[in-house]
Amino acid sequence: MPQDDHKGDLWTYERFQPGHVFGVIPIQTDAGKRADWGRVFGPTSDRLPRGMLVTAMMEAYIRAIQPRPDGNVHASQELAFTEAQANWGDTVLVTVSLVAKEERKGRYWVRFGIEAHVGDAQVMTGTIRSIWAA
Repeated sequence: MPQDDHKGDLWTYERFQPGHVFGVIPIQTDAGKRADWGRVFGPTSDRLPRGMLVTAMMEAYIRAIQPRPDGNVHASQELAFTEAQANWGDTVLVTVSLVAKEERKGRYWVRFGIEAHVGDAQVMTGTIRSIWAA
């Protein structure tokens, strides 16, 4: 894994190196999150809705890459869910990494990889493409 000697510095395009792992971020799907989910979408079974996995992914992505510049644009995402089951109360472990970066038409494009696990089971993979502001 590449070293990052700039801990605490703003994440800029120049700092990004493909292959860099920002970390494994634990997201607890606790009773509070379940209650919040239920207020918006109604009650659910004990199985964690896939939308909550997406919420966990976004929380991990935001927490993993800090501090970040203002003005980034979440351009797209691609997600794939597995048949493995996650349940309310599980801790979802989300690994966030940098897959690629490119400068195109004066904009900094970055693609982040996401892998979500519950225990040893992979529950989701994906990528997030962003236009990075700095």
